[in-house]
Amino acid sequence: MYADFIVKFDPATQTRQDLGRMIIQHIYYNRIRGKKPTVTFIGGDSGEGKSTAALVLMQTLLEKKDISLKDYLHDVNVYIPLEYTGKLDALLYDKRLRRVNCFCIHEAREVIKAKNWMSFLNQAISDVNAMSRAVKRINTFIVSQFIRDISKDIRYTINFYVRTVRPSSQKARLYFFRLWKDDRDLDNPVLRKRRLQGYVVTPTKTYRFIPSYIQVKMPEKEICDAFDEKDYKAKSEIIKRKLNKLLQIMEQDIEKPSEKIKTMVKFYTEEYERLDYIGRRVRGKLKLSPKFKEMHGLTDIEVKMFRKELDARLEILSKENSAIKDEDLTENGMEQKSTADGE
Repeated sequence: MYADFIVKFDPATQTRQDLGRMIIQHIYYNRIRGKKPTVTFIGGDSGEGKSTAALVLMQTLLEKKDISLKDYLHDVNVYIPLEYTGKLDALLYDKRLRRVNCFCIHEAREVIKAKNWMSFLNQAISDVNAMSRAVKRINTFIVSQFIRDISKDIRYTINFYVRTVRPSSQKARLYFFRLWKDDRDLDNPVLRKRRLQGYVVTPTKTYRFIPSYIQVKMPEKEICDAFDEKDYKAKSEIIKRKLNKLLQIMEQDIEKPSEKIKTMVKFYTEEYERLDYIGRRVRGKLKLSPKFKEMHGLTDIEVKMFRKELDARLEILSKENSAIKDEDLTENGMEQKSTADGE
């Protein structure tokens, strides 16, 4: 039987969580020893513990090398896509991170469009596989709700699929699957999954083991709190920028008068006497009556637009009237001069 892991376990001195930890360490470091980078997709519904699962896996792997996740928490977690390039480059080339070989890209569908998120994940997985294979073998974790967020071709490069489920008042359960390509039909290869399987060696016997799910110890509260704070802050900044941009677009649209406002301005400026019904002139400008808003059922923004559009229209009409008067004066002057010459 193909074995994903072979671990030694003593049930008299070790717990099932210890067994889960050893299985995780074996399946990842076995690939690292073979100079193979590993990509793991972590999926699950919102609130089922996907990000926590990623922290658990990275903590478990770093413990094998006597490295504390707390010391490198923000180096190995990409909270938003904008951080991706800089953090991957540092992980590959910064001497400070020489022994660190974990990297996680967390879900960001709420801050970028779904199609852009898919393209980003495709590019991220391609980059990791191309660069880390030559420079440094990295265990990369991708967190998102659905594996469909990644294109079918790129899915073939994923080694492990983890589905998280967190029952009420219990720890998150990690359901591990090994992905493999069924290429019996060469024209239509199919990506399939199977449960992890291997051997557990105890002091008395060796037996085949297929874990239903894996539970390992949770990260320290300090690590979880630090992660949540940074994750919230990073995504909030992008959301705020997006909202500000959206508000700017809305304000631009608001500045454009509606057909209703244009029709009202045209009606009231066709005959100046009509303006007396909605206000009075103060220092050359029309001051609207307090009842004007109620009379037409306008909002405060529409009243502002009407006033702005009305002032602009009155200014145009004023210039047109001045031009007509100047033209009349010129014509009258020429007529008077002609009469004088005739006399």
